[in-house]
Amino acid sequence: MSFKTISRRIVFSFSIVITIMALYIVYNYFAIKQSNHATEQIVQQELQLLTTDYEQAQTIDLRIAAARGYVLSGDEKYKDIFQDNVARAASNEEKRLAITSSEDFSKLAEKAKEWNRYIEQQVFAVYDRGNVELAIQNITKMDATATTIREGYEGLAEQRKQAINEVGADMIVTGENKQLIGIVVGLLIFFIAIIVELLSARGISRPIMTLTERMQQMTNGDLSGPPLKIQSKDEVGQLMEATNTMADILNRLLKHIQTVSNDVAAHSEELLQSTSEVKTGTDQIVNTMTEIARGTDELASHTTDVATSMNDFARKVTSVHQSNKDVQHYSQDVKALTKEGRDLMSSSTKQMGAIQHIVKDAVDQIDGLSKQTQEISKLVTVIQTIAAQTNLLALNAAIEAARAGEQGKGFAVVANEVRKLAEQVSCSVEDITDIVRNIQDGSSRVTASLEQGYGEVEKGALQITTTNATFHHIADAIEAIATNIEGMSSELDDVVHNTVTINKSIDEMAAISEQSAAGIQETSATIEQSASSMEEIKQSAEHLAEMAEQLNSLIRRFAL
Repeated sequence: MSFKTISRRIVFSFSIVITIMALYIVYNYFAIKQSNHATEQIVQQELQLLTTDYEQAQTIDLRIAAARGYVLSGDEKYKDIFQDNVARAASNEEKRLAITSSEDFSKLAEKAKEWNRYIEQQVFAVYDRGNVELAIQNITKMDATATTIREGYEGLAEQRKQAINEVGADMIVTGENKQLIGIVVGLLIFFIAIIVELLSARGISRPIMTLTERMQQMTNGDLSGPPLKIQSKDEVGQLMEATNTMADILNRLLKHIQTVSNDVAAHSEELLQSTSEVKTGTDQIVNTMTEIARGTDELASHTTDVATSMNDFARKVTSVHQSNKDVQHYSQDVKALTKEGRDLMSSSTKQMGAIQHIVKDAVDQIDGLSKQTQEISKLVTVIQTIAAQTNLLALNAAIEAARAGEQGKGFAVVANEVRKLAEQVSCSVEDITDIVRNIQDGSSRVTASLEQGYGEVEKGALQITTTNATFHHIADAIEAIATNIEGMSSELDDVVHNTVTINKSIDEMAAISEQSAAGIQETSATIEQSASSMEEIKQSAEHLAEMAEQLNSLIRRFAL
């Protein structure tokens, strides 16, 4: 996947990890909620049904005892106790039917009502009529029925107790399975987080290291390397593209400068040769002027020789002047390319500064993500608190079951299993805390990698600054060459002008021999001025050759 910015790459990577962690936390939350709901269902429904069945069996015993007490003593309080237990049994029956309906329970309840009517009609009524023996016989006759009803209620209670134990066992198995799933998912999240962080760090640091290595090569003058492969559109990719462009422009610029420098050197040699020839011609003119001074008879012949020499001199000066114009044109091209290269180096320096700010922002964003993992740790602490409260509730329930004695044993077993499940949930939460801590450690490693990349970017910025300074030195040297070439062009203009003047003087000498003395003096002065100009031209040509050699030396520092 291609990212336009480094910050988007980092945010995307950590968003994946945080999303998976959030899903994992939500899963654990609903698993705990489901376990609590199952526990609450056992407490509110199953245990209430169990208690109701045991109470129904207990009311049967209490009613038998109350009926026997009334028959044996005639005390009305036993009849009241009997009626209270009848009402209590009816209330329990309504509660149980409100929770769930059972055919066995309904049959027992109907049989208990028939037994109640029999006691009231065949025991209490017979006793009230004074027939105590018959009342005792009738109560004894119904003992088997009462025992059957009581055992029926106790059987229902045992079935309910067994069902509660089975549900509790299922809850334990389910909790263990969920705990195993939580551990496996936690390990997967841990490994996924490590892989995502390594890939993210590698995707950022590798292009920066490649770019730094290329900039080091360019700083050392090696421009012969292949173009960098651009695999992203983010800031690093843009900088790599700009580096390729800069290397290409520098390569072309240096090659062009090398060509121009060679041309300047060649033209300098031609200029030196022409200057030497001109100086030789000037010496010949001086000798000719001396001969003219010795005798006017030889003036025409010497004037012809001087005219011929001056024509050759004019052609050579014109050739030198044209070569100088070519050199001046090339120097202007070099100045333009140098200015373009200087602008590109300044742009690269600014882009490197922008990358420094971007990498710094990436480090700050990773710090923000570390703070978010701390918030997740707080949420895990809340879940651990809930598990501890569940454990405490289970412990209180076990205490209450112990107080209930024999009837609360089944509930005590379930409460103990719930407490164990809460402890297992607490252990899972501790595992989650370790995973979050490992993720925070991974974030710290990524931050260290980014800080290392930031240091490499700073080195690249320093190297670009060094390259920029070197480039400015080259530009200054080229400016000096261009200035000297322009000065030399101006001097050549003077030479051309002086050559025209000399030709005119020679023509005047040939036309007016009577003015030979004045013409000789004027020609001598002009020749002396030309000799001085030729000396200056020679010095300028030598200086230009030296600067061309210096420019070639600078260019040889780069591997093209």
